[in-house]
Amino acid sequence: MLWSFACVLLFLSAIWRAKRRWPNMTWWEFVIIRGSNIYARVLHRWSTNRPDPLPKTGPAIVVCTHTCSADPTFLLAVCHRRQLGFIVAHEFYYTHPIVTNVLDTMGCVHVKRGGNDPVALRKALRRLEAGAIMCLFPEGNLSGVGRNRMIQAKPGAALLALRSRAPVIPVAIRGGPHTHKLLYSWLVPSPRATRAVFGNPIDLSAYYDRPRNRQTMEEVRDVIQRHVAELARCK
Repeated sequence: MLWSFACVLLFLSAIWRAKRRWPNMTWWEFVIIRGSNIYARVLHRWSTNRPDPLPKTGPAIVVCTHTCSADPTFLLAVCHRRQLGFIVAHEFYYTHPIVTNVLDTMGCVHVKRGGNDPVALRKALRRLEAGAIMCLFPEGNLSGVGRNRMIQAKPGAALLALRSRAPVIPVAIRGGPHTHKLLYSWLVPSPRATRAVFGNPIDLSAYYDRPRNRQTMEEVRDVIQRHVAELARCK
């Protein structure tokens, strides 16, 4: 009994010391980020190519490949300094009240599939204006799972980048489950080790003063996708 009590005290002490390293995080943010790190390392043999390149303060947009439903944890696992908010499909956002509450706490934004969603765009822009970091999967769906190639990105990331002028950070998830099956991706260990590959911020300043027409949106969309695709192919 005494030994068990001592182990509990040591465990709680370790958590308290770890939390003190991130004094600006709430306890809830700390649990989400550290829990994601432990989950990704244990179940998916997760690693990353570098410490997170997120700015210490101010907004940023993280754009990433999307190969399974567990991908958000692979991004949260590397972010020791900042909380990430995600742009999430409406049907997943309201899967369960607990899920909705967690996503609300993280500052996520739900978006409707199949077309423009101006309400979601305004919410995401307000988050960025307030200095948040928003993460999205530009393809709008899983990245060509089964075909081993990316599908064409949607223009949402390009529009957010030009409207907010926040730095855009590309990421590619390599390895991992690569499956459409939601529960399988969350509960079954990955057959291949998962790696989050971060690139340097994309310089889009040449597009800031151009008209925000269809041509500009498509060019910026393609620039963003090209950077992400290059990370997905790199060794």
